[in-house]
Amino acid sequence: MLFILKRRTGFWMRYSRTLTKERKAIMKLITTTLVAFTGLGLYVAPLALAAGDSFVGKWKFNPDKSQLNGLTYKVEDAGNNQYKFVFGDDAETVTVDGKPTMTKYGNTWSVTKSGLNAWHWVTKRNGKTTSDAMWTVSDDGATSTYVSTETRADGSTSHDETKLKRTAGTSGLVGTWESTEIKIGSPSTIEIAMWEKDGYSIKIPIYKGETNFKLDGKDYTPKGPRVAKGTTISGKKIDDRTMELTYKLNGKTNETDRWELSTDGKTLTNTVTYPGVDKQEVDVYDRQ
Repeated sequence: MLFILKRRTGFWMRYSRTLTKERKAIMKLITTTLVAFTGLGLYVAPLALAAGDSFVGKWKFNPDKSQLNGLTYKVEDAGNNQYKFVFGDDAETVTVDGKPTMTKYGNTWSVTKSGLNAWHWVTKRNGKTTSDAMWTVSDDGATSTYVSTETRADGSTSHDETKLKRTAGTSGLVGTWESTEIKIGSPSTIEIAMWEKDGYSIKIPIYKGETNFKLDGKDYTPKGPRVAKGTTISGKKIDDRTMELTYKLNGKTNETDRWELSTDGKTLTNTVTYPGVDKQEVDVYDRQ
């Protein structure tokens, strides 16, 4: 998920990644980012393909066709009114006092307890709010809901909702949570064009992000107001309809995307692997 907060599958760790799905996406986002990203995704195809069958064009994320559920998030009590939020090999520790905490992705998190079973979550970048969310745990502690309003770089917003079930722990936020339902209010669109004859340019207008790269295994640096410092992307061709992109932050891999173009050229399927996470995320994009 070009991690530009990748649209993103919505959720706290994703939105911290706001690189370029978000990130989820970014970021996760995206990235999903993810991450969004969280917090931070898209890309290209081999030159051997005919122009009408290539990855070049405009693509819109389709949450109904995608498989976003089943990812696991952990919350640990770090003592002194601090929580440690863990997603795979990624973790951030925040004091629940409403004061901003700088994350490794260049965003700040501010978390405040709001009532008995709710936590208000604000993510900012360069002083501007990118996500305003409320994470509420049910009275019986078995489920929780994360509702957020995401503000993109172009000023547009998306109202997203993630429902989770508890798989470990008994009450409050501390424990292990598995996503069961994710609703994306306003899915993003990605634009892919040729770059320097044998490379590709990927733009995500709502995040004002752009990544230019070639499928040569070399590191390239994404551009945009929400790209985390130290972020790189490298790509390689797998076969005539599949390519793999690796995202790194300061040299450490934080996401691997495998993109596959359908035989009719109308669909892009991205299988996302996060370090330390057993289940893969599957993102589907429709040609516009």
